[in-house]
Amino acid sequence: MDRFRWAERHDGLITTDIAKAAGQTKRQLARERASGRTRLVRRGVAVVSGTPPTWRQAVRAVLLSCGDDVSASHWTAVPLLGGRFDESVEHIHILADLPHRIDLDGVVAHRSGLIEAGDVILRDGMRCTSPLRTVIDLSGPMSVRALGELVDDFLRRRVLSLEALRERVDRTRPAPGRSVATLRKVLAQRVPGYDPGESALEARIVRIIHGNGLPLPAQQHRVRYGKNRYRVDFAWPDRKLYLEGNGFGAHNLSTDLDGDARRQNELVLDGWRPIEITWRMTDAEIADQISRFIAVSPKRL
Repeated sequence: MDRFRWAERHDGLITTDIAKAAGQTKRQLARERASGRTRLVRRGVAVVSGTPPTWRQAVRAVLLSCGDDVSASHWTAVPLLGGRFDESVEHIHILADLPHRIDLDGVVAHRSGLIEAGDVILRDGMRCTSPLRTVIDLSGPMSVRALGELVDDFLRRRVLSLEALRERVDRTRPAPGRSVATLRKVLAQRVPGYDPGESALEARIVRIIHGNGLPLPAQQHRVRYGKNRYRVDFAWPDRKLYLEGNGFGAHNLSTDLDGDARRQNELVLDGWRPIEITWRMTDAEIADQISRFIAVSPKRL
């Protein structure tokens, strides 16, 4: 085994076991470290000199040091699963079973008496809690809104289903660091058939519509005008009413604004009435705006 090729695939890290499997003795490893060719970063884990330090490398070093029964979890699992990296989280979070006690600098070790099949998956060769288990584990420290946004992100990327989450929550009991009440509130805002849309603002608008008992719209509705076909965020086709959610970053180029203006002009000429919603509006204001537009847009025969 070529240990340095192994290191290339593992963020520049080499474990003592891999080095020994490659024929290195303790004395040879000590000489390498003394010469500066490698540097010990965690117990039993060294990094090849010249390898740039990264967050992923730090997480992998912890997992390699702890062994095969430990997984990245909580906030550390989120970016490994493709979610947003939270720079305010300083520590690496890991999950182990109850008998496995871990005490490492810069590491928060969580222990669980129940780790079900499917709760742990692999991401880039690292053990990591699944999206479902990560949501369960973060239900304690996260607010309903923040946890809901995480659920929506997982739903949007189709790595989690509401059905699976409901089934798990139904048999989940409160425990330190876990809130079944928060999980139930998140699910209550996401009724069967819920679609998180393509953005956090769309998901928020859906929850407001459902929560206020407003007529349900078609999402990502396609409208034809002449030879052109347009897609709108939400539409009530029988009322010729549509809604667009304009969040931050939605229009990065002038061509985006030009295209949106042309689309709105043509749809208005075709008899459609637009509602525009922005992220800064309060939930009450959004509900009021939609309700008023629906009131003045009767159904068409």
